[in-house]
Amino acid sequence: MSHLILPKRKAEVISNGIFLASLGILFWTNGWWPGILLAIWASLGARQYLTGRMWDFAITTVILIGLFIVSFFDISWSVLVPVLFVTGGIYIIFREYFFGEDIQDDYGD
Repeated sequence: MSHLILPKRKAEVISNGIFLASLGILFWTNGWWPGILLAIWASLGARQYLTGRMWDFAITTVILIGLFIVSFFDISWSVLVPVLFVTGGIYIIFREYFFGEDIQDDYGD
């Protein structure tokens, strides 16, 4: 299970700060692609780590760092990228199906 390191609100604020700092670095270096993948990973990864969602953090790391490596080293996208996306999608589906919280909507359903 997850162990909350920081309250959710603080984790979101910190991850937003990381994203803005990452964007600043990208503006400064003009290294938008594939640097934006690292900026997204740093923001999402920080939020997931700080809220104790370690499996989500691991999957996010594998997918986004994998995409960064494929792009940075000019590896063929035809096999690796579909595998990363399918793996991520299957993980999200199973995580939500088996471990997701049932939250009722505003309509009482």
